[in-house]
Amino acid sequence: MEGARAWVQVPSCFAGGRGRASGMQVFARDGSPCRDNGMPPTDRPRLRALTRCALRVAGVLALAGCAAGLESYNPGEMTKAQFARCREAAQAYVDRAPEYVVLRDALREDPVASRWFVRYLEQEVVRVREGQSEVLSEDKVQADQIRELQKAPAQFDLPGERRDRRAIGQIVAMGAPAVEVVIADLLTSRQEFLRAIGVEVLAGLGDLAVPALLDLVRRGDSRDQRVAARALGAVGPAGPALAALEELTRSPEWRVRSDAVQALVGGGSAARDLLIRMLADGDPFVRRKAAESLGGYRHAVAAAALVSFLEQGKQRNEWPEELAAQKALQQMSGAAGPRTAAAWRRYVEQLREGGV
Repeated sequence: MEGARAWVQVPSCFAGGRGRASGMQVFARDGSPCRDNGMPPTDRPRLRALTRCALRVAGVLALAGCAAGLESYNPGEMTKAQFARCREAAQAYVDRAPEYVVLRDALREDPVASRWFVRYLEQEVVRVREGQSEVLSEDKVQADQIRELQKAPAQFDLPGERRDRRAIGQIVAMGAPAVEVVIADLLTSRQEFLRAIGVEVLAGLGDLAVPALLDLVRRGDSRDQRVAARALGAVGPAGPALAALEELTRSPEWRVRSDAVQALVGGGSAARDLLIRMLADGDPFVRRKAAESLGGYRHAVAAAALVSFLEQGKQRNEWPEELAAQKALQQMSGAAGPRTAAAWRRYVEQLREGGV
């Protein structure tokens, strides 16, 4: 472990570069930044030692890559003092020390160190979920080493608490400083694996994430807009998030509109009415997804719109639309199978009579 203790590297991105530890900031044993960002001569033994001791803070901070990879993003260069505070908080997090919360909350006041600490927590999530990581540029940890690591007792976990969920909880606890990092590192990644984690974390951050997601909707390309729609739906289609989703339903890209209507599940009457309007979209796939999303609204207005959609599909001989309507009505009613349009009309009347 001599090499691991001598060098601690804080990543500026998970796998944003190639070559000699691209994107790394290197600190020597005394904590001072090094001029040469190249790998020390003890590279290979250090990697093996870090793999065996991955739960230690030095090991986690040194895990600079993962197979999924992240886009290049730099929260800023840390000073020696900032790095020391970040490392102290990370050690307290691993040790479950009583002073951890105080150290974490103190980091929130530092715009650079707070973002680096969020990245440390992100790596905890990614490392647990991915199973095999790409470490420091081109070098990879062997799969059997990862399997052995996963079999080891989770010495720092409370009974029933997974490390990835604990780390997500701490990212959420970091509050506003976490939003920029999660969007840059995870949500806008080219890898679906990371985007899904980003959506999950932003859902926990809730309304704090909405302004940044609105900005992504307006400045991003269609890929960014699609994942922003997913995140807005996870936060909840209401208020400013609903307004952004409505804006996305007017996108010229059918894929963007499709993700927007799928994000409208679980909203209020305004989201429901928007879905009903989207049943008339010019793209058949978007129409079907709008119908399926309406299945989450147990209301006579939604049911009546779905029955009309079912009948229109029959008239146009569009069996995929019929299937989507049947599926949504079955979800809404709890029915075990399809029904005729007349039978579904009776179900609509039952909802109205019940005041739903």
